[in-house]
Amino acid sequence: MSQARDCDILVALFNGNAGWTGKDGTVGICHAEYQTAWEQAPGKTFAINIGEPSAPTAPSSAADRLFQAYMERANRFIASAKDGPALEAQICRTIAKATVMLVQRGTKDTRRGSGYLGPSLEWNRLGYAERSNQMIAAARLSLAMSKSRKAETSDRICVRTISDKQILFALGAVPDSMSVPAAREMVGQPHLDDHLLANRLAAIDGGPVHLVACHKAATAAQSQRMLGFPNATVVAAPFGIYVFDPVQAIQLVLVSGCGDEIATRHGIQKFLEWLDQSDQRELLVRGAQKRKAIVAALASGI
Repeated sequence: MSQARDCDILVALFNGNAGWTGKDGTVGICHAEYQTAWEQAPGKTFAINIGEPSAPTAPSSAADRLFQAYMERANRFIASAKDGPALEAQICRTIAKATVMLVQRGTKDTRRGSGYLGPSLEWNRLGYAERSNQMIAAARLSLAMSKSRKAETSDRICVRTISDKQILFALGAVPDSMSVPAAREMVGQPHLDDHLLANRLAAIDGGPVHLVACHKAATAAQSQRMLGFPNATVVAAPFGIYVFDPVQAIQLVLVSGCGDEIATRHGIQKFLEWLDQSDQRELLVRGAQKRKAIVAALASGI
């Protein structure tokens, strides 16, 4: 497990066997190793399916079934292989692809610098209002530029199709550190104005989901203060923070490190990738549909 955390690229050969569980364990060591790598850095973790689940000799213990369900849910298989030469070739392709991907991500990070050069410096020269507008425009453009999903946009909202449902995203921006009151108050508690979107929501399937571009980092505590109460699901992810209130179906997405247009768009991209990697897509849609119903009820009582 220590090696799984420390490695740069992990390629798992999956045959359905969870591995050793110990005397009273329920999670196999292979399962634990893969999950450790996944939780530490999903982007470095890959799996090649070499098993035959329908075969009579397929692993079928409780730990094996748990591992198989986990891998199916994670949906991280990049390929399968039926013999030794095919497996060797697929491993080589996987490592080459992963190396290129990691280099590209590292290059994007080095371009950002610390805000003293290039596009980051240009945004740092702007006042709060103009910087906020630039951040929202970049977020809106990123939501609208999917290759496979269309999005309709207006000023501070973006209607994006997710799982064949039209979901309204309400966009906001914190143009400085979340600890700076003047910057934080430009967003405030955005869900308090959801009733103003009732007419816009009437023609689509759900929303709003509040997506806030944060110029610097965002923490779980700061996201809870934005929500207004601590009793909510808070997930720290590579893009920033995701917050879901299961009672009122309020959803907040705080995208960290939006120091320039590329960083902002990359953060949105990581959020969209996380929806797939975490199986959160359907949950987001169901929450947005519930929130639409609540907003309609609130608007009708005003």
